Amino acid sequence: MNAARALPFVLVLACCAPSAMAQQAVPSTPTPATVHAAPAAAPALAGEYHLEGVMETGSGLRLNQDGTFDWYFTYGALDLAARGKWTRQGDGVELKVDEMGFPPQFPQTKFDRMHLRVEGPNLVPAWPWDMDAFRKGEERGHYVPE
Repeated sequence: MNAARALPFVLVLACCAPSAMAQQAVPSTPTPATVHAAPAAAPALAGEYHLEGVMETGSGLRLNQDGTFDWYFTYGALDLAARGKWTRQGDGVELKVDEMGFPPQFPQTKFDRMHLRVEGPNLVPAWPWDMDAFRKGEERGHYVPE
């Protein structure tokens, strides 16, 4: 990942949980306990994605192999960030938000779940705040793997 794309994920971490910035020791070889502790998330989908197909919008998604995710979204002066857990469900990926940063003057932008349909290597979002467009079949953008 290049430095320009790494910065938004750092901002997500700083926004959602400043204490999460502390580094934790990670064993170099997985122990049997860590192998069995892995969640039921699909490791093949784990990785970093960026949003394409939505004008003047920047967004990134990191699906971690441990079943957690980090997400950011920027449109003009609107900045959103979320983190939580992800699982493979049905035709896609379900994000369940544990922490979310959003402007208090726009409470309608806060959400607790987002579904992304898997389409080849891409993830197509059903934007939680734009469900009318989604119901009409007007999907907007797709997350492309890095």
